[in-house]
Amino acid sequence: MLLLVVWVCARPLTACAAEEEGTKRVAIIPFALPMPSPEREWLSEGLPHVVALRLQQLGRVRVAVLPPPDDAGTRSSRQHPDSGDIAPFLERVRAQGYDVVLFGHFQQIDTTLRLESNLWGTRPERHMGKIIDQSPERDPDALGAKLATSVATMLQLAGSDMERRRLEERFTTSAEALERFARALVLTESPGGGEEIAQAVTLLTEAYTLDGKFSMARRHLADLHLRHEQYASAVEAYQSLLNLVRRDPRIFRSLGTAYFAQGDTQRAIDVFRRGIQIDPRDAQLHLNLGLAYAAAREYEKATRALLRTLEFAPDDPLAFANLGVVYLLQGNFAAATSSLRRAQVLQGSDARLSYNLGLALLFERAYEPARAQFEQALQEKPDFAAAAYQLAMLYERIDAREAVERWKQYLELARKVPGEEAWIPLAQEHLKDLQRP
Repeated sequence: MLLLVVWVCARPLTACAAEEEGTKRVAIIPFALPMPSPEREWLSEGLPHVVALRLQQLGRVRVAVLPPPDDAGTRSSRQHPDSGDIAPFLERVRAQGYDVVLFGHFQQIDTTLRLESNLWGTRPERHMGKIIDQSPERDPDALGAKLATSVATMLQLAGSDMERRRLEERFTTSAEALERFARALVLTESPGGGEEIAQAVTLLTEAYTLDGKFSMARRHLADLHLRHEQYASAVEAYQSLLNLVRRDPRIFRSLGTAYFAQGDTQRAIDVFRRGIQIDPRDAQLHLNLGLAYAAAREYEKATRALLRTLEFAPDDPLAFANLGVVYLLQGNFAAATSSLRRAQVLQGSDARLSYNLGLALLFERAYEPARAQFEQALQEKPDFAAAAYQLAMLYERIDAREAVERWKQYLELARKVPGEEAWIPLAQEHLKDLQRP
């Protein structure tokens, strides 16, 4: 009863890793409008989502668009943070773990879009600067690019030429396409269900129909399909995106993940390898390639890919965890134990990790440490039937009376857990043998 630990990123544009040291957490509050304007309402909440998306391309920042400070009334009449006492507002944002908050209001939305915004630090409370940007009414994307660049400069995040180009890159020259894109971003972040997602798909499709070069809209449509397990649609969208953006390894990560989720392991391997040709130092691509090789039972190739991951990400717990499993499958139990212990140190508590480490220790005949790991797995996941099974087997070696109770516990649990049917008769045989006089 061996569990293969295979974890592929669910979000294709982000790495499955802990936040880097020095990462700033930024909150953006929807912008206030100068007057009720239904046809411009999307600027209030939608544009902050676009700005957040731009800033997140930098990598050393985590950005979220928070709900408005006051849910009563229309946005134009809400008491905005910069028009009153800022201290209670900053305290609320600081309590949520944010280091910086951006908020502001449109001074003008006709003919020229003119936005005045303020950037505040929460630790300690300090005003970091005021930003006044404007753009023609028909070019809201330029306004978002200017604002993101100004914020990044204040936070000293846009250091390299590549980062500056990412911030200044125009998503689209079509105001209508950007409007649909921004509205879709709001819907994809909402807690609603299928109806909101269907609306977002429609809006993103309309966005790149209005502007055939709007690659970010296609990317978000593909990501949306992937997050909601619509893998065939995700593959189609990512393949379409490659016609516009050929040299972005993040797309290959996502396309390979979609193939992998479909069970098309060989295509996933091919895609991850193509991505590595573009960026040989992309640790996530090496990790995903290792997982795909492991799923294809090409364990030597999996080992090499996971070791390459650790060359570029020396403290990646997922690489150590999956490398440990591959070593386990190869029968290299000492190496498996070492890798899995390292993953446990880096990642902390995890039921599957404890279970696999227990198996490695069991095969090394380190029975007491193995027992502790299986107990830990059950503590973290009480319905972990495989861990209960291994514990019962282990107690047969060290305490027959306790083994009887463990088999009874396993059988009680297994009858409630789908997929355990094949193991129940074996457990019953073990129990009968132990209860014979």
